[in-house]
Amino acid sequence: MSGEAQIILIGGSKGGPGKSTIAQQIAGYLLSRAKKKVHLLDIDAQRTTYQWCQDRDSLPAEKPADKLSYHYRADGVIEYLDGIKSQFDYIVIDAGGFDSEAQREAMLRATHLLLPIRPKRRDVRSLAALDRIVEKAQTLNEDLKVRVVMNQCPALPNQYSRIQFAKDVCETFGMLALNTNIYARNVYDDAEEAGRTIFELTKEERDKKAEAEIELLVKEFVYGEKVDG
Repeated sequence: MSGEAQIILIGGSKGGPGKSTIAQQIAGYLLSRAKKKVHLLDIDAQRTTYQWCQDRDSLPAEKPADKLSYHYRADGVIEYLDGIKSQFDYIVIDAGGFDSEAQREAMLRATHLLLPIRPKRRDVRSLAALDRIVEKAQTLNEDLKVRVVMNQCPALPNQYSRIQFAKDVCETFGMLALNTNIYARNVYDDAEEAGRTIFELTKEERDKKAEAEIELLVKEFVYGEKVDG
């Protein structure tokens, strides 16, 4: 580890698109696959990710999860991040499903902002509420990389046009969508209920397609590599 952590904020203004799941799985990939020092910060009042982290601590000793540093913070986000960013390679933040002061603070320190949405009109329209906020954050934080990812996508081939349409609409808000799509798969729910990431499930439970798409998400969004959708 050298320098300061990259800070990956998973945010948005609408509940339901799976932000907590995305935050957990990105942290899981960086921890278990990339072998990095990772801190997972929950700033959402619902504490979904914080509770998931506590569930991990309660797993049987004979089947432990990989050790993941975590914390819940409702305020003072800037001060908290400034105090820990030299201790980790990556800090992943779950901001929850609404515009909050904590999320706005996190935008000022984040290196990456990922906005998960479903390829549905009402989800795409939710970007309008964030447009000015993100623009202001980028004015104050010029290094902030902002992308949209399509999450919980239908896997049927005839639904691809719906996904592409949603990506095209994102551009009307000045926001670029990633090539990588995350599809609706039971394994994400199974892993969350088990207090694990998809990379920590048993061999029989694991889903190689899900693991591959999270890997592509990290490579494209975090590492800046070119990938095919």
